[in-house]
Amino acid sequence: MSQLVIKNTLLSVMVLAVTSACVTTKDRTGTFLKLNDDQGKIETSAAMYSGIEPLRIQFSDTREIEEYALYRGPNGQSEILFVETTPFNAHNTALDFDKLIAVSANMWRFNQGQNLVFGESVSVKTEITMFWAQPYKQSASGRHCVGFSSQWDTCDEDPQFRPSKIMFGYHCSPKGQSFSAKDGIDFVKSIDIRGISVPGNIRSAYDLQKNGAPTPTRELQISNLVLAQDGGGGVVGLPDFPLLIARTFNDFDGPCTGC
Repeated sequence: MSQLVIKNTLLSVMVLAVTSACVTTKDRTGTFLKLNDDQGKIETSAAMYSGIEPLRIQFSDTREIEEYALYRGPNGQSEILFVETTPFNAHNTALDFDKLIAVSANMWRFNQGQNLVFGESVSVKTEITMFWAQPYKQSASGRHCVGFSSQWDTCDEDPQFRPSKIMFGYHCSPKGQSFSAKDGIDFVKSIDIRGISVPGNIRSAYDLQKNGAPTPTRELQISNLVLAQDGGGGVVGLPDFPLLIARTFNDFDGPCTGC
C-alpha cells in the first residue's frame, strides 16, 4: 500500500472520528416527559374535544421548553406545539422560527404526502395574542382543516427581534364532515395557554415538594420522544420534535455565536 493511500485512509478515519464526536442526537439534547393533563399548558375549549384527554409530551433544556399536544376523537384531530424560552435565560435567548402556515402545516406527519389546497389566511385575535389562521383541504382524503400560527413577546434586546414564544398547529374534521373558514376561526379562538390566557394550576407547597420526582430513565425518555414524533399510532406526530430553535444573542454590535 502506497504512502498516499495510507495518508488518505488515516485522514478519512480522523474526519469520521471528529464528525461522530460532534453529532448530537435529539434524544440526548434535554429531558422528555409525558405530562398528565393537569401538568400541560396547552388547552382548548372546543366542543369536539370535550372530555378528551390529550397526549402531552414536554421537552426542556436550559434554554427552551417545548410542549406537544395531540387531541384525537370521533369529531376531529388536532396537534399543537407551544415553545417558550426558559425564565432563567430569557434575557439573552430568542426563538428562531418564522414559517408560513403553508410550510408549518407540512411539518406534521398527518399532512405529509398530502396535496394541501389552502384558502385565504386571516388574522384572529385570541385571549393569548394575534394568530394567523388559514383553512386548507387535503385533496386525497377530502378532510377540511385549519392551520394556525403565532409568535409573540419579541425580545427587544435581540438584534433580530425574534420572539420568546411561538405556537402553531392544525385541526382537521373527519372525512365527509363540513368545516367552514368560520369554524376554523372559532377553533383558534378556543385555544388557551395556562398561565397566559387562563390561570395556571395553583399547587400547594406539599404538591410542589411531591412533584420533585426523579428524572425518568433514558429509555423512558426516548419512548416519550418517539410518542411526540409519531403519536404512538395512527398518522400523527411531529417528526422534527423537538425543534431546538432557541438561540442565544447579545445586544452589542459584532459577531453573535449561535444567533
